[in-house]
Amino acid sequence: TETNADGFRHDAVKHVPNEFWRLLTKKIKEKIELPDETKVYQIGETFGGYDLISSYVSNGQLSSQFNFNLYDTAIPVFLDSESSFEMLDNQMQKTFQVYGVNHLMGNLVSSHDKIRYMAYADGDLEINDGRASDFAWTNPPKVDNPSSYDKLKLHLAYILTIPGVPVIYYGDEIGMTGASDPDNRRMMRFDDDLNENEKQTLKDVSKIIHIRKNHPALRYGDFLTLKADKNIYAYVRSDMNERILVVINKSELEQNVDLTLPAIYSERKASELITGESLQVKENVIKINIGGISYLILKLN
Repeated sequence: TETNADGFRHDAVKHVPNEFWRLLTKKIKEKIELPDETKVYQIGETFGGYDLISSYVSNGQLSSQFNFNLYDTAIPVFLDSESSFEMLDNQMQKTFQVYGVNHLMGNLVSSHDKIRYMAYADGDLEINDGRASDFAWTNPPKVDNPSSYDKLKLHLAYILTIPGVPVIYYGDEIGMTGASDPDNRRMMRFDDDLNENEKQTLKDVSKIIHIRKNHPALRYGDFLTLKADKNIYAYVRSDMNERILVVINKSELEQNVDLTLPAIYSERKASELITGESLQVKENVIKINIGGISYLILKLN
């Protein structure tokens, strides 16, 4: 009532009695939501299995939680060249089984409890690296490879086009790096304090965010997997008004991909929403050439 905040990000949810969350939510409904018809979004942080995390969601407690189960699968799949997107798609389907396709769970790349994604992408630290705490003090990571920014943008394109709520931890949008706490909480930098790679990353991430904003199918649409293998993850988000095809290539090499659309689709072409490039759909098959460490977001029409 004092700040007009849109919601809360709750820390360490499982360490607080359930009675507190129920009472807080009850008061929010009585004092804010019902009188003003305003929705207050509450997202919690809980580490654990699906049963524990989901036990707080939509039962008089919280609106959602961070989807750490999906995060823990996505990180190695995106960063290990031998890991297949099939693993990630299986975990995605599990998320749908627990929360439904149109859910409010938070999808994230980094957080204050995790090693920064860029430290992984740039090869400074291995996943769950035991040296991370020491590195925070003795050898803080710095970004050496320009291609690491492309790897970050690939992951951000993914969380900005899948079901759920994308959560961008401050600095992710410019490619900030860092080891574990406290190195993952570096001071934010802006404008002329950014290098050229960081400025370009911010521009590219902003474009994806605007595409999500302008195409409701990416926020509310259903989810259809077309391909999930070692290099390619391709899926369609559809609502009553449009279908958006997302293609992700994590390989450093360009890939030629043939995707078969469902026979019920009547679309004859696809328009790439960033470049404007147009592709033809022939007999429900779309042939795509995608560069290394790249993503395409196409509107089918």
